[in-house]
This record gives sequence, structure tokens and C-alpha cells, in this order.
Amino acid sequence: MAEEVDRLSALPLEIKTSILHLLAIDDAVSTSSLSRSWRHVWTHQSYLFFDLSYSDDPDWLREWVDIAVHVICSLQGPIVHFDLCYYAETYASLDLFRFLHLLFHKGGLQKLWIYNTGCTALIQIPYFQSLKDLDLSDIHLRLPSDFHGFEQLEVLRLSCVFISQQDIQLLIDASKYLKVFRGSVHSDGLQPLSLTFNSPLLTSIQYYFTEFMTQVRVINAPCLEEADISTRIGPNSSSEECAVIVAPATKLMADIAIVSDFSLDFETLKCFSQVPGSRALNVQFLRLRSLHLEGMNSFLDQRVIATFCCLLRNTPILESLEIKCFDPPILLELEGLDELDVLKINECIKKEEISCLEQSLRQLTISVTKSIHIVVMGMLKHIMLNAKVLKLVEILHWEENEVEASIVEELDLVEKASSDVNVVFSSM
Repeated sequence: MAEEVDRLSALPLEIKTSILHLLAIDDAVSTSSLSRSWRHVWTHQSYLFFDLSYSDDPDWLREWVDIAVHVICSLQGPIVHFDLCYYAETYASLDLFRFLHLLFHKGGLQKLWIYNTGCTALIQIPYFQSLKDLDLSDIHLRLPSDFHGFEQLEVLRLSCVFISQQDIQLLIDASKYLKVFRGSVHSDGLQPLSLTFNSPLLTSIQYYFTEFMTQVRVINAPCLEEADISTRIGPNSSSEECAVIVAPATKLMADIAIVSDFSLDFETLKCFSQVPGSRALNVQFLRLRSLHLEGMNSFLDQRVIATFCCLLRNTPILESLEIKCFDPPILLELEGLDELDVLKINECIKKEEISCLEQSLRQLTISVTKSIHIVVMGMLKHIMLNAKVLKLVEILHWEENEVEASIVEELDLVEKASSDVNVVFSSM
């Protein structure tokens, strides 16, 4: 045993610190009791993660905030990555200001992730010169009056962040090296926001539309490769509510039509299907090779399927199609489709002429939580009947929910346009 302790103590400092990187910070600090050589190893940590969200007890929170502050002050070098999951008691969270102030004076910060589970806390982010990755959730964000941008910022994720029009546009414009944007932002005033991306290095954009956004435009992004558009509406939303989403989503789709990888949710398709004149989705995705769709089965109806088919018609070189279907909570389920509804949907699918089925689609993946929805089954059969170069159909299901034998048999009996297609059932 003594020999093992000696070997452990003799490890180089860089190996010791790499071991501590794998531990929670309280476990890392406890290694100081192993031996004299380990006493101060934890103070060389460059990555810190604190989860202060699982209690709203103010006394408990203050105690752990003091501990976190002590740990930050005790570290000998810069903190490269700081990850905080926090419960904000009030709108103006002094603790968050305190953390950011300490991090600023430590220097060297490259990744800052703050997830807030309490009140929408107000924070003002200092100028972190080396910051490359900023991820904020449920935050009211303000920039300093003398803010000139994070010169090294490459990844910006803003989820449910309240911010002014001036600050959000300044943050985007000043990030000259921005490569990835993921966001859902809200105005901190009465006027909706409008975002414009003039980002030559941008490769990926994801936006979650709400009624608080007037437009999101990408006017210069020659390196853009992937895009993701999603929204949140109810299955029974009115055409007026959907129109609020369709207008900016249409403009964004036109701007990002150069992408090779595109993700869309059923809710967004539902919006387009509800607004007269928007069903055709006239945007031509001439370079698109991978398309991903996901959402709850309760959004699938005849008009949504027609809109989906219109989208497919505008993807002439599509090679891979992935559809993820989720069963909704019981309270959100709609009345079951009757035989007439299913017949109409299937006829709608059959009428569409989709060129990618003729010449390019090689892989189809269907992910389900329970059984395959009857509408999805119709789409699946139609694609297998018409996709002439299809190589693989993969049906993924939850491990505890086996696909019914009748579905396996039904798909096996489908006359397939491609003689080389392989149908595989896998658990996930």
C-alpha cells in the first residue's frame, strides 16, 4: 500500500491536475488530504463547475457561494472554463456579479457557461479578452457602456436571454470570429428584436422563434454549413398566431438556403401549413444533403404532411432524411385520426412528385418513442415505394418499446423501388 501511495505522489503535476479535471470540485479539493505532495494540486485547476441550483434555501446558497468564492480565489492560475448552474433569488443577483468580477481579475477565461434556474437575473458581463465560448440561460444581459466586443468569441449560445436591441446587435457585430450561434432572445423593452448576421466565418446557426422576434437575417455567411429552425406553438394555434412565426422564418430560410445540413421541427411546419400562401415553401435548398425533422405526433395532419412534401420537393440532391417522432403527454393528445383522415393524408403523399426520391436519397432514419405513428408509416411506405437509390432504412425505438411484429411484416411486404435497400430495426 505504501508503494502505491509513493507512486501516486510521484506523478507529474500535469497528470495529477488532469486526474482532478475528471472530479467534481469538492472531490478535487478533498484530495489535498492524500499526502503532502497532493495538498495544493487542486489549486492548479483551470476548469470549475458549480451546481448551486438544487436548493432555494437562502442560507444554504450563501454558504456555498462563499465556498465557491474561496475556491476561485485560491486557484493559482487562470480559470479557462467556468460553468455555473445557479438559483437566482432576485432580479439583481449580487452573487453573479461577484463571480464575474473574480473571473475577470483572474484572466484567461475562454469558456463561460451560466445556467440560471431562479429569477431572470440581471448581469453585466465584463470584457473577457480571451473569451471564445459564451453560453447563457435565463439571464437579463447588459453589456458595459464601453463594450467593444469579445475579440476571440467563436461560439455564442443565448437561451431565454432578455437583452436590448442595441446590445444584441453589438454583441453579434463585434464578434468577428463568430462560428456558431444558438439562440432564443427576448427584448428587455416593449419593441420586438431584429437580428442581422454579417458573419463571414459563421458555420452553424440555430434559432428558436417566438412572437417577440420581428426578423432574423443572415446577409453574409459564405461558410454556413448547418442551420436549425424551431418554434413553440400549440397544436390548435390560429393562422394569425402562426403568421407571426412564418414571416421571419421564411426570410431566414431564404438567407440560409446554401446549407448542406438543415433541421426543422413539426411546430414550424405546422405554422407554414396554417398560413395561406406559405405552404409551398418556395425556398430552394439546392445544396442540402441532410434534413432532420422532429416533434410530437400530435402535430401531424394532412396540411403538415403536404407542407413537408413541398419542402422535400425543393431539395433535389438530398441524401439523408431523419425523422424523430415523440408521443405527446396525455394532456396534449388530440383525438385519434379516423380512417378517412389517414386515407386523405396517404393520397396527399402519393400526389407529390419528389425528385430527390428519384436520384439522391440514400438513407432514411425514423426514431420513435413508442409505436410508429400511422401518418409516419404512410410516409415511410411511400418513400420506400419510390426511392430508387435508397440503401438504408433504419427504424430506431426505445429499448423498452419493441416495434410491433405487424409493422415489421407490413414493411417487409412493401414493394421497394430500390433492390439494394436494407431495413434495420435498432433500439436506442
